[in-house]
Amino acid sequence: MLETGVRLDRVSSYRLWVVACAVAETIGMTAAAGAARAADGLAGAAALSVVVAGGLVEGTALGVAQSTVLARVFPRLSRARYLAATVIVAGLGWAAASAPSALGGGGDAEQPPVLLVVAGAVALGLVMGAVLGAAQAAALRGVVRHPGRWVVASTAAWPLAMALIFLGATLPDAGWSTSAVLLTGAVTGAVAGTALGLVSGVFLPTLSGLSASSHAVLALLESPRGETMGRSLVGLAVTGTVSGRTYRLPVQYARTGAGLVVLPGDPDHKTWWHNVRPTLTPVEVLRDGTWVPASARLLRPGDPGYAVALTAYLDRWPRTEITADQPLVLVRPGVATLAS
Repeated sequence: MLETGVRLDRVSSYRLWVVACAVAETIGMTAAAGAARAADGLAGAAALSVVVAGGLVEGTALGVAQSTVLARVFPRLSRARYLAATVIVAGLGWAAASAPSALGGGGDAEQPPVLLVVAGAVALGLVMGAVLGAAQAAALRGVVRHPGRWVVASTAAWPLAMALIFLGATLPDAGWSTSAVLLTGAVTGAVAGTALGLVSGVFLPTLSGLSASSHAVLALLESPRGETMGRSLVGLAVTGTVSGRTYRLPVQYARTGAGLVVLPGDPDHKTWWHNVRPTLTPVEVLRDGTWVPASARLLRPGDPGYAVALTAYLDRWPRTEITADQPLVLVRPGVATLAS
């Protein structure tokens, strides 16, 4: 069975993730800076070997730190698989990006303009983020419901982190002491790692829950600006019959005299509606920025009121695709005390 949610509180897991990324990149960038300084006095394969070693330290630190937090959130994760994916892509990718300068021996070459450095770093971050995200998502497959979302998270997070790393790398010159170079690498890694964690950590709850866009929609519905969206969308909160956890999601609805009709799209791949019984089930509805008690019941084809509810929904949303055994959820806001 796949994990249905994170084990830790979202706030605490997010903080742990940010700290883990910051610590990992501090270690990794310090090693990379030391490797770059050591490679200055070498040439050819020797210089490349030192740079590769620095890249592998960075990839290892990142893989160990991230997998440690992820294993606490998703206990079925294979830390070894995640670490291997991270070392191969992040470590060797960083080494490959550094290889031209290491082999060229251009330590005294004139630095390119800052804007060019940033543009190149952002482009590299987009590519590396997507590739790394895909490799890490493969390690998450079978552990979370939506491993593909990690590709989006990584692609979104790495351009900023890479830009900060490259900016930090342009600061030292040949006149700097080794200790100053290492300190700059550590500070750069801490800042870049924090940025990496802040952006990618937002996606952690989406791996086995709502998408980031759904979280954004709920936030808008809870805000004063949610009134317009409320004409077609409401928030619905249901409690898992097995887990006891509360799941909140935005849903389209249509009005009938009996209440609000909600149609679970792609019901074979959605699970939330299985927590609504044919008898009245306590739920909550987000309306006018406030979660209020409500009741809901599941309707199947042939049930009393099903045809009327389906007609109302299709009148409101005529392009909706329905299945042969399409379930519906009928919600009655404002009902706090329920009877079967």
